[in-house]
Amino acid sequence: MSETSLLFLILPAFAVVFALFWSLIVFVIAHTGGWVGLANAYPASRKPEGRTWNWRTIRFGLFGNYRNSVDVTLSNAGLHMYPIFVFRIGHKPILIPWTAVSDAYRRDLWFAPTLTLSVPVTGNGNERRVSFYGAEFVEAIEDCLRRNGNGNALRR
Repeated sequence: MSETSLLFLILPAFAVVFALFWSLIVFVIAHTGGWVGLANAYPASRKPEGRTWNWRTIRFGLFGNYRNSVDVTLSNAGLHMYPIFVFRIGHKPILIPWTAVSDAYRRDLWFAPTLTLSVPVTGNGNERRVSFYGAEFVEAIEDCLRRNGNGNALRR
């Protein structure tokens, strides 16, 4: 077997193995990070009308760090989240209604304002904390909370 024909076998095999490995990693992150729990509690059937923020950073606990990889739409219906294409395996879209937010805590980490929302996941009192980053984005979320009747959840 020549080196050229061996290369034509190795490259496709590598691509398949890499794709399977990547899919496994993304699937595990969705389950361990908390995305799946929120998606089951707050499924989104379609993307609502509103302002969309692309490539946002969101954090779900320790293992659910989505750095510059989630598109977020802020609407009257709620907060719609969907990861970019390469992270969609195991990630169903989420639509958290504004009234579901039980607490919203803003703090400034170095130069980046952070807003952490507490959202109940099940009927037994469990909550998931979801953090959002960026001054203009955080202010837009706070404005939506106020406009949609849940401004009392905001605190600093």
